[in-house]
Amino acid sequence: MSYLQKYYVMAENELNERKNRNSELQRANIALAEEKIPKIKELRRQLSAGGARLASVLVSKGDPKAAVQDIAKENMSVQREIKALLVKGGFKESFLDPIYSCEKCKDTGILNGKRCTCFMSDVEKFQCLELNASSALNLCSFDTFDLSYYPNKAEKNGDKTIREIMNEVFSFCRQYTENFHLPVNGILMNGGTGLGKTHLSLAVGNEIIKKGYSVIYGSAPDLFRKVEKEHFDKSIDTDTMQLLQDCDLLIIDDLGAEFESKFYLSVLYDLLNTRMNMGKPIVANTNFTLSELQNRYGGRIVSRLLTMENLFFCGDDIRIIKKFAK
Repeated sequence: MSYLQKYYVMAENELNERKNRNSELQRANIALAEEKIPKIKELRRQLSAGGARLASVLVSKGDPKAAVQDIAKENMSVQREIKALLVKGGFKESFLDPIYSCEKCKDTGILNGKRCTCFMSDVEKFQCLELNASSALNLCSFDTFDLSYYPNKAEKNGDKTIREIMNEVFSFCRQYTENFHLPVNGILMNGGTGLGKTHLSLAVGNEIIKKGYSVIYGSAPDLFRKVEKEHFDKSIDTDTMQLLQDCDLLIIDDLGAEFESKFYLSVLYDLLNTRMNMGKPIVANTNFTLSELQNRYGGRIVSRLLTMENLFFCGDDIRIIKKFAK
């Protein structure tokens, strides 16, 4: 997938900030170790002197091989002594080693001549953030989900109260975010208008972003229109469809509110199928019943929706409750 240059610049800045933070941490570790074990400071000076001698040998005339081997042996001996002192002083052997956020590329952003996955994850993250900029993704949390709006009375044809059912839904969503990893199954939230589906979808997205995953949130009409516009207007240099397929978590709000068209059906099927094969989840919420989804989308799409965790929302429209409570 190709990205706009500005996202590469943003990822490069993020990479440099990480390197600077890690360098500061390493310097702090060195200062602490040298304060507690002064001998380490002296040994580190020996290593620096050895490096200077090595540079001098390499530029001198004659065969430097023997001298280089002697210096290398001396440096290895000093390093072993430092590690022994660290362990004796209660530190790990690696306490003074360079600190990297990505062990694969050592925070260079390059692996085997290509951009490392850590760098490309940042590129994708920044594009996701921009796509989410106009959404309400940061407006909801688990802490603001109020179970008192759900009546403590029995649900139709059920043994549990509405509040008990919604408490189970709430607990599932919270546990889902706490244990989130890839691959993982998605969630289909189903129920009437104003029952908290969007709120919990956003709360899930918020918590998973905090874990460092890339998340895209949008309503079905908005996301599908954007994909359609880019598909038919070749002058647009972004590829939202690819981004929707690749992000770690895709949240589709108000599924079923989009205009009925063969193109949108194709977009939804491709998203469900591709992400399912990649083990990347979709959290989708809809006001439609399962039979209404079947009539609208057909068996191929509904069968994939039914492989997701199905959460049924019940109760009374909270928006109306709040309105008349004022």
